[in-house]
Amino acid sequence: MAAQLRNLSLTSLRSFYAVGRHCHLRRAAEELHVSHPALSRQIRELEGRLGTPLFERSGNRLALTAAGRRLHRVVSSAFAQLEKGLLYLDPQSLSGEVVIATTATISMSWMLRLLRELQARYPEIRLRLTTIEPRARRLHSDIDIAICLGEPEAPELRVTALYEEHYLPVCSPQLLQSRRVGRPRDLLQLPLLHDRQQQWPSWFAGQGVEYAPGAGEMRFDYAYQAIEAARLGMGLALADRLEVNEDLAEGRLVTVIERPFTIGQSLYLACARGPQLNARSRLVIGLVLEWLRSRGAPLEAAARQLQLEFAASAGEGRQGIT
Repeated sequence: MAAQLRNLSLTSLRSFYAVGRHCHLRRAAEELHVSHPALSRQIRELEGRLGTPLFERSGNRLALTAAGRRLHRVVSSAFAQLEKGLLYLDPQSLSGEVVIATTATISMSWMLRLLRELQARYPEIRLRLTTIEPRARRLHSDIDIAICLGEPEAPELRVTALYEEHYLPVCSPQLLQSRRVGRPRDLLQLPLLHDRQQQWPSWFAGQGVEYAPGAGEMRFDYAYQAIEAARLGMGLALADRLEVNEDLAEGRLVTVIERPFTIGQSLYLACARGPQLNARSRLVIGLVLEWLRSRGAPLEAAARQLQLEFAASAGEGRQGIT
């Protein structure tokens, strides 16, 4: 195949791509601004180099052969990737501000690390991070991309479900040194760390245990504060696995009981629709989706489809976002 590629010209592949889309030489020639005979000659030369017919001809009508259909799928994909890749090589297409809104906990747990790497790779993009509340229903009009807990009311935007959060009890390993925890009810002996979502009673109910407040409990506004308190050995926090992935991998936190709990709400991504979404925002979205996928986030079907749509963006940035 490498030898064949060396013998193929980009011009002949562009000609085949256009003729294959139109199945009509005149219309393809008009699109490429070349003469009908020149285009016909390009197709014949390509078929000769490949050693197989790509079109069936019946008078003025053309139809792709089976080999032609297979090649056209490959060439179409290659040109689409090339077109998107060239777009992201142009600093002018990326120059400007991207306003990203998300919750304080997402900002502190993983978004800032991703943006640090994105900033280093694409300094022409000016990043602005703003905070929204969990379950925020309305989004400010100046936001380009929002990662929301709970679906926002934004009919003018494209809103895509990303994944459903799954919470685990986590704490510092030092907290368990002198305690034995084997059953869900044993957690009531430990100081519990609450955030404003007040999920501990629901977690215990899901385990068939009646919750009762205990000694040493603390309450915080935001989940990231409870997670930091857990790192400091102050008690047990409920955290989405993605928010504490690095803590678990590096041993700062441990899971107490491997029984994930869901609050029945997903994270959502909101952005402009279609042509209103500029190149730099598309790039950032692609990298966010790739980052989530690489960390094992259980992406919803709609999010996986969005990732495929922005595959060129995510793939182009994958080398620098780890």
